[in-house]
Formats: sequence, structure tokens, C-alpha cells
Amino acid sequence: MSDVNNSFVLATDFDGTITKKDFFWHIIDKALAPEDTIPWQEYHEGKITHFEGLNRIFQRIHIPSEDLKKIILEIPLEECFIDTIKFCRKKNIDVYIISAGSDYYIKMILESMGIGNSVHVIANSGTYSQESGLVMSKPPSDSPFYSENYGVAKAETIKYLKNKYKKVIFAGDGTPDFPAAEQADVVFARGALLNLCQNNKVEAYDLDSYCTVYEYLKSKH
Repeated sequence: MSDVNNSFVLATDFDGTITKKDFFWHIIDKALAPEDTIPWQEYHEGKITHFEGLNRIFQRIHIPSEDLKKIILEIPLEECFIDTIKFCRKKNIDVYIISAGSDYYIKMILESMGIGNSVHVIANSGTYSQESGLVMSKPPSDSPFYSENYGVAKAETIKYLKNKYKKVIFAGDGTPDFPAAEQADVVFARGALLNLCQNNKVEAYDLDSYCTVYEYLKSKH
């Protein structure tokens, strides 16, 4: 990505923002049993971190790699997301996906859509084998993106981008996205994030679909 436009950068959550269904819930529906979700309950009870909860559940996936790939590629994407990426590529606008999930499935989906080289991915790294499941690793503890709870610190990532770009646009949907929304210049939100923004007087556009982001970017360029 040469001749980058430093005026704008698009930073976006992945699960539930770019996708219509979180990988988390999708894989639970397709390949796991109810008891496999116990670590998520332990996270909500404050016994373990968000990262540990996800990691323990993902490590309970024990299906052939090709079956997992098929399940991952079934996850539906938001309307206009691909159009947004193509537009950003045309206008030399950098795009960052910031996720507390795993780059394993994120990169697989991006590559299947032919846009793997058009997006920066900041997420917990992941490797998969049928024996060990999907094993995530956090960024190094000295990374500017490191979070003990989530693996990836979204707010710190937005601060990092604000030092590189004049305006940071952020899109998200969940509670973990709120600290990032507080730091961003322009926010698109749905679900729990939209409620948090409204309750805390953080200005945000309603993310009806990714077409909202696409139209905004086109209006500025």
C-alpha cells in the first residue's frame, strides 16, 4: 500500500461488525457442545480473562481443518464491506481490522474474498490442528497493542493510529469496542456499542450496515 492517504484511516472491529454473525457463536452452533461454552460463563463470572475464555473454547474445536475452513467461509459478511475495501484501496486509505478474536479465521475470510493484502490485521495470532484445536497467542507484552484481558487493546491501537493519521474512523458493535470508540474521531456503532455511546454521550452514527461507512467515506473523497 504505497502513497498512503494520511488524512483518514478506517479502523474496524471484525466479529459482528464486518460479519453478520460472530465466529464465536457460529463455531459453537456448528461444531461444539453446550458444555464447551463453560469457559465463557467463567469469564462472565470474573474467574478468567476474555482472552482465556475464548482460547479455552476455541481449543475445544476438534474437526478436520478443511471442515473448519468450510464453516469459517460460511460466515456471512456485511453488505458493502467489500465495496468499502475496494474504495479505500482506490483512494489509498489504510484499513485496520482490530479484533480480540483470532487472525486465523479473519485472514482466511479476507483471503477468500481476494482482499488479504488490502487490510492490516491486529488480532490474536492463531494456529489450528485437529488435535490441539484453535490456539491463540497474545501480542508480545511490550507491543503497543497488548492487553492482558483481551490480548489486543483496542483503545491503545486507536491512540497509535491517531499519531499516524489526521482522522481515525472506527466501526464496532460490542462492549470491548467502547474504549476504542472513545478515542476515535468518527464512530459507527450498533448493538451494545451504540447503547454505550448514547448513554455516555459519545457521538456515533448508527451502523445499519457497512454501507453506512461506505457512503461516509465516499462523501469525504
